[in-house]
Amino acid sequence: MFWILIFLAFIVVSLRFTDIRQLYLNVLKSDPFFIALALMAQLFYFIVFTITYKVSFDMVGIKYTFKKLFPLTFAYIFVNVVAPTGGASGPTLFATEASRRKESPIKVLAGVLAANLGQFITFCVILFFGAVYLYTMKSLMFYQIVASVLMVLLTSALLALVVLGVKKPASLKIGMHWLLDRLNTICEFLHINKRFGSDWVSGGIKEFTIATKAALSQKKKIRALFSYYFLVHLLNIVSLYFVFLAFDQHILFRALVAGFVMGIVFQIIGITPYGIGLTESVMALTFSSLGVPVGKAILITLTYRGITFWLPFLIGFILLRKVNIFGLKNTSVIQSIAKNKYINNIRKAFGAVGAEK
Repeated sequence: MFWILIFLAFIVVSLRFTDIRQLYLNVLKSDPFFIALALMAQLFYFIVFTITYKVSFDMVGIKYTFKKLFPLTFAYIFVNVVAPTGGASGPTLFATEASRRKESPIKVLAGVLAANLGQFITFCVILFFGAVYLYTMKSLMFYQIVASVLMVLLTSALLALVVLGVKKPASLKIGMHWLLDRLNTICEFLHINKRFGSDWVSGGIKEFTIATKAALSQKKKIRALFSYYFLVHLLNIVSLYFVFLAFDQHILFRALVAGFVMGIVFQIIGITPYGIGLTESVMALTFSSLGVPVGKAILITLTYRGITFWLPFLIGFILLRKVNIFGLKNTSVIQSIAKNKYINNIRKAFGAVGAEK
């Protein structure tokens, strides 16, 4: 699995290498002081973001130290990008890592669900104000309305999953059995011998219900989770504002929020991993519709995405060694790649061709 992820990472980077190169060129044109402040805001963002997951796992009875969880949040982003499965790769990483620690994967997934709900509900509140401002400025486009509605529906679906787990576990069990039947049909069509057994569904649903009820009973931690997520969104907005200042571009705070929320909507519900390509386009179009010069809007958006997406992506790549499931405790990712015999053979082959020339 480690080498599959590395292979996919190289594909992602090679396909979007111009974005990484553009980030470097953009930073050269900017005020380094404000870029440093934007990076500092992102550092605090990831610290608080990690705390939100720690609180979520605490709510379902899973204990994580901040030191353990911090690299996992970066790896979470990395695997969600290189293995796009509708956002399921990151939670699967947490669940698999928990299994290695003899923890309950069901409880971990309940914790991830709590974290996602906290993030999405608080974001929908900010999205509402951003959409209203765009409407008053006659800049709200049809595709933005559709994306916003899909965002609300996604949040409602996650909330419905919690309600079913607490109030109607029998209905949730029926849904899980139906899903397993569909998956087994696909396996049969593809001539895959492995089948998904349904014997674990009853126990899994029961464990999910217990974990969800335990989480909902902790009102103080729920309030803390919402507070942390509002702070997470604020830090992201502040980071974007510093990028505007880095390119000497003035913008109203409400316009800043409107462009930010529209970009994040397409990052979450976009058809590309982490909204690559879509987020940049939508943010630039939204800012330009609110009076920011087109050239500056593109420049600022690409720089902001470089800071908030590509840098964490590369950090997540490096921090894979901290994830127990890959068994890289005593070596770095770079060393593992360098020692790989297939990569060394390719390197020698290219060396031989170069010598002949």
